[in-house]
Amino acid sequence: MSRLPHEPALAEQVRQFTGLAAAAVPVRAAAEFQAAITLGEEHDRHRRDGWADLVGDVHGLPWYGRRKGTSSHGMWGLHLRCGSWQRLRGRACPECPPEPGDRSFAALRDTSYLLYLVRHREVLKFGVGGERRVKQHLLAGAELVEVLEGRHADVIAAEAILKRQKRNAAVPLRFWRTWRMPASFGEGTEVVLKGVRIRLADVLPDGRDVTDRFIR
Repeated sequence: MSRLPHEPALAEQVRQFTGLAAAAVPVRAAAEFQAAITLGEEHDRHRRDGWADLVGDVHGLPWYGRRKGTSSHGMWGLHLRCGSWQRLRGRACPECPPEPGDRSFAALRDTSYLLYLVRHREVLKFGVGGERRVKQHLLAGAELVEVLEGRHADVIAAEAILKRQKRNAAVPLRFWRTWRMPASFGEGTEVVLKGVRIRLADVLPDGRDVTDRFIR
């Protein structure tokens, strides 16, 4: 709104939007124009193939110069494949079977995934991923400890448990223990001292031990 006095073209757009002929643009009219543009941008951001008739608001627009609402009912759309109205939370439709190439959590939840534990010098690194991820750590100089295979959803849950256990233990990692970690270990979010007892089967009891798959 502060740009209006300095941008005649923008001010004219606001007048056309509101149907006003007055030289001065009211604050309320400028706020409604800004809200409409914001809502249009949100619509464009959520547009995707296979969906139609997007509707929504952005924190209770229009704002009339200031936000009065703190919540929004979000963006909704009609999924053409199944004909259901849904709130747009992701690209996948929860009512339909996964489409080819879908990498959403819902599509992957029953596929196989790996929970692994590797060691390097004085630290252990746990994590999740595919075979390429495990081999990446081994090529970087880490030693294999254990690898379990399970449902994607169960593996993700198991990793979350290990992260929480690490956070609750609150044992700091000294710089001198981590500065020579392989680059594949990242920032050390899943890294603990090698003396910490980690047994993957405790957090993934239905997992299948596939450690031998990575032993040459």
